[in-house]
Amino acid sequence: MILDRRAVLKLSAALGAASLESCSRSPEAVRVWAMGVEGEALGAFAKSFTESSRGTDVVVQALPWSAAHEKLLTAFAADNLPDIIALGNTWIPEFAAVNALEPLDSYVSANKTDYETDFSAARQSVTIDGQLFGLPWYVDTRLLFYRSDLLKKAGFDQVAATRAGWDEQLAALSGAHRPGRYGVLMPVNEYEPLVAFCLQADAPLLVDDATRGGFQQRSVRDSFAYVASLYRRGFAAVVTNTQVPDIYSAFARGEFAFLISGPWNLGEFSRRLPVHLQDSWATAPLPGPAGPGASLSGGVSLCLTRASRNKTRAFAFISYLRTLRQQSAFYRLTGDLPADQAAWTITGLMRDPRSKAFYDQLQIAKPAPPAPEWERIANEMAATLERVVRGVQPLDAALARLDRFSDDVLAKRRWFLKREAGA
Repeated sequence: MILDRRAVLKLSAALGAASLESCSRSPEAVRVWAMGVEGEALGAFAKSFTESSRGTDVVVQALPWSAAHEKLLTAFAADNLPDIIALGNTWIPEFAAVNALEPLDSYVSANKTDYETDFSAARQSVTIDGQLFGLPWYVDTRLLFYRSDLLKKAGFDQVAATRAGWDEQLAALSGAHRPGRYGVLMPVNEYEPLVAFCLQADAPLLVDDATRGGFQQRSVRDSFAYVASLYRRGFAAVVTNTQVPDIYSAFARGEFAFLISGPWNLGEFSRRLPVHLQDSWATAPLPGPAGPGASLSGGVSLCLTRASRNKTRAFAFISYLRTLRQQSAFYRLTGDLPADQAAWTITGLMRDPRSKAFYDQLQIAKPAPPAPEWERIANEMAATLERVVRGVQPLDAALARLDRFSDDVLAKRRWFLKREAGA
């Protein structure tokens, strides 16, 4: 069972408060920074680890996601990073580039830590230039949530696996067939769905060792054009996420039949949709050009900092959190999907078709390009899409502009790699 997130905060606070209070006085304590509700939940695991290890205290500080990046950079500049930081996978290249993270290859080897059963994209996310800079903790990706009753009413038994087939379904669920309704909700200012479809291209989004934009390449352009066409053909409304304040009520009213979202909505849909709709929604992998398509691999990994003076004890806590038992317990407490595929059987995730679809999507998910500047570029991708669908700029001119923006943002990376090559 997935607990309400407010219950997570209350439970973890109750279980972890005594441990954190005693640990804060220990100079040998392992310090951990983690973000969001997961950081709040981690206190209970720190307490159980301290009890089982008989002496290794762990102090957990939960940071809000909105302030975490700035706080981490400030702490790095002040040489005050903790022993362990739980980093979003797209942040790992940045902190590895400034030499803030300890490579973990030797620790994994010495402790016979197994991460070979992790999802491939999660392993790729933490591996930079052949070195391991984190161990995946939990994973996420984006796929289709949909109203199965509306799909069936439109004459379809299941979600199409190809874009062409999905287009037929969207057409039947939009416009003249359902006046004032749309096939899919895809806010134009959210980059994740756009990036997911672009990752289905047979060319990388960034080229030349991730130092230049590659958005004008034919297959990437085609993917970008496909997403833009969903708005042009009336399959998706040209709206931002602030214009749809309550997606659950809108989904229940049938204002759209499909939503591209992540695993947190497994729990939210179960709680927020009316009882009479609980058997009328399902999940499925994204459609692709010729079959189920790739999506963006996300998640958070546990990283050891170079500044740590307790590296051995800190890695022991990372290894503890990575055990199947603890990954399963963490899923049951938070609803976050385990990075280790072996934990999916233990938790029952494989028996639920709605969560099983995430497993299938994660099998073909791809990580974001390994550039520290990636999030700036991804946000500009969304801004580019909005300019195109609102008619401000034609597609080819917009993609040329996006490539120039990417090249400018990545200029320092090119300089750095060139300097390293000449060293």
